[in-house]
Amino acid sequence: MQRDFHFYAVYVLCRCCGMPPENAETVAYASQHTDDAKYGHALEFANGGRFHQVLTAHRFIHPEVFSLQTQYEILVPFHFVPGVEGDRFQERMICRADGSVARTTLRAAAELEDKPYQLHRLGIALHAYADTWSHQDFSGLQSDLNDVEEIHVVNEDKAGIVRLFKNFYRDIAAALIPQLGHAEAATLPDEPFREWRFELANQARSLHRKNWVICLQACRSMYRELRIFLKRNPRYCTEETFPWGGVRPVMARLFKHRGDLDERCSNWMEAVNDSAFGFPCREEERDLLYHDRKWFREAVEVEATPEGERYTRRPDFHRSHWKLFHDAADSHRFLVLKELLPQHGIICA
Repeated sequence: MQRDFHFYAVYVLCRCCGMPPENAETVAYASQHTDDAKYGHALEFANGGRFHQVLTAHRFIHPEVFSLQTQYEILVPFHFVPGVEGDRFQERMICRADGSVARTTLRAAAELEDKPYQLHRLGIALHAYADTWSHQDFSGLQSDLNDVEEIHVVNEDKAGIVRLFKNFYRDIAAALIPQLGHAEAATLPDEPFREWRFELANQARSLHRKNWVICLQACRSMYRELRIFLKRNPRYCTEETFPWGGVRPVMARLFKHRGDLDERCSNWMEAVNDSAFGFPCREEERDLLYHDRKWFREAVEVEATPEGERYTRRPDFHRSHWKLFHDAADSHRFLVLKELLPQHGIICA
C-alpha cells in the first residue's frame, strides 16, 4: 500500500471513529512514516547528546536489502508480519491477511496509556496490519515461495506493464534482487485500483486480486480495531463517530480511481475538504498534506557546514513527534521479534 492508504485512509478512519484532527494526523503520519524512515545512523548533537534512529523502511535498490538483518529487522516486523501458519519455517513466515500477530500489535498499543508514544505506536501497528492485506501470501524473507510467474494485469496493455516494472526497477541492482517480498510483482500489490492475476509457483497457487476489494477489507478491520482502541482509551475519542456503512462507498470510489499516486492523494484530500466521509472538515485539516521531513525539522535544527551537516536538538526534542515515532518503532519491533513471534516458536532476533 502507498501514501493514499497509509496516510489518507488511516486519517479518515481515525476521524470517523471519533478522533479530533490533531490526534488523527499523528496516527496517520506515523503510519505513513513507517515507509519513509530510511535512515539508521545516530545523530550527534552540537548541544550535547546523541539519538539513534530506527530503520522502519529500506532504500529498495540499496545493497543492504540483501542482508538477513534488513529482512528480519525491517521487513518482518513492519511490512510482512508473519502469519505463523504452516509446518515449515519459511511457510510460517508468509504474511497472512488479518494475521493474529499483526492484530495483537494493535491490541498492545491500546494498553500503553502511560506512554507518550501511544498514538505513534498505534500508527505503526496500523501500517503493519494494513500491509498484511496487500502483502498477503508473500514473505519478508528471501524465499522461493515468493517466486511470481504468469502475471496478467487487467486493463493494462503490454507497454503499460513494461513501464510499471521499469519505474520500479530504476537500478539494475534492484532487478537482481531475487524472490524478496513482492519484488517480482513490482508495485502491483500496493496500487489500490489494480486487478491482476498471477501464480506463486512454489506455493502451487493461482491468485486473482482486485486490490480495491482488499483495501476495503483492510479498512473494515482497521475501523473495528480503532473502535476497540478508543473504547480502551476514550480520551482520544472526543468527536462524533460515523458508521462504517456510510464511509465505505466513498472509500470504494477513491480506491477504484486509476491514477498516479499524487493524483490519488489529491482526490483523498479533496474528499476530506468536502466533508465527504461525514465529519465536517475543519480549517486545520483543509488541504491535508504529508511531508516526510516535517517531524524531523520540528525536532532537529540542521545547519550546513564545511565539515558536513550540524545537528542541534530543539528545546522540546524529548517531546517531539520525531523522537516519539522512533521510540515507538523500537518498542514495536521488540514486541514482534522478541515477544510475539517466539510464542509461535519463531526465533529470528
